[in-house]
Amino acid sequence: MRPGILFITRNYPPKVGGLEKYSFNLIETFATHTTTHKTTLSKSKKHLLWFLPYSLFKALFIIRKFSVSHVHLCDGLLAPVGLILKRLTRAKVTATIHGLDITYGNLLYQKVIPWCIERLDRIVCVSRSTRDEVLKRTRISPGNCAVIPNGVNPDAMFLPQSKRALNRRFTVLTKLSLSNRKILFTLGHLVRRKGVAWFVAHVMPGLPDEYVYVIAGEGPERRSIEKVIACHHLEKRVFLLGEVTNEIRNILYNLADIFVMPNITVPNDVEGFGIVIIEAGSCGLPVVATNIQGLKDAVIDGKTGFLIQERNVAGFIERIQSMELKKGEVRSIVGEIFGWPEISSQYRDIIFSV
Repeated sequence: MRPGILFITRNYPPKVGGLEKYSFNLIETFATHTTTHKTTLSKSKKHLLWFLPYSLFKALFIIRKFSVSHVHLCDGLLAPVGLILKRLTRAKVTATIHGLDITYGNLLYQKVIPWCIERLDRIVCVSRSTRDEVLKRTRISPGNCAVIPNGVNPDAMFLPQSKRALNRRFTVLTKLSLSNRKILFTLGHLVRRKGVAWFVAHVMPGLPDEYVYVIAGEGPERRSIEKVIACHHLEKRVFLLGEVTNEIRNILYNLADIFVMPNITVPNDVEGFGIVIIEAGSCGLPVVATNIQGLKDAVIDGKTGFLIQERNVAGFIERIQSMELKKGEVRSIVGEIFGWPEISSQYRDIIFSV
């Protein structure tokens, strides 16, 4: 077993989201090789005020009782806790930066968090784009700032069933039939940077009627998307499901023909990686995504999907209609590159080399 490690995360199941999946899988995979401790928050952001001091004192207790040699922070907002731990103990402190935790556009945040991050022992970024943002906002040396993508459990969401069987299950659960349609699928928090309203307004009208667009998730952009759907009379081709169960999510990952991530640039709100892209790929679902920010590291262009220039309507339409990637090959490549055993091995090499 390697030296002991303590993980601290403010995003952990049963909360749902990309950071929660990342934290859970990283910690669980580490525990198979390393003596592992954890301090986690499984409640909403309003509990953060008490969690920060709690995590500090609990970490001090764990480090001293179990002689823990390394602490890993699962996102950049925890950097002040990590810096205090580094100053008070002999533990080496590392952190993963995801995107918004370095770009958040609050003046006080930008004065405190990057300053703390640059004083930790090593930084891991989930994409090259995120690494660029870290290097722009801190004085960290490039050699001390590694890039390791997010991971996926290749078999966690894969359903080895026929499309007909999946369609029947989907119809029973949602009362919506997608038989004999080509299904585009998007899953995520409905915020402006996701580009969903743009895609509905500009790309869907240019696709043949056989294409339908299924959108799962909630967020502040829902009303805007609903208005765009009504404006373009797409009620029979674009379906807003809202938040969905894991069962419906998995069915769609395996039933759909193409996963779509048409992000647009929004100041101070970046897509650090795009975990849903590799989740889709683990089910063999190819992706058509915008060639910006962390999406460039989540898509293996030409192998697991295609990257299109931002707001390129013709580019999205052409790639969607000409998609020829085979699901079995997409699934194999994603499992090999982004499977958690491989990703956690990279983390161990980085963390324990400090």
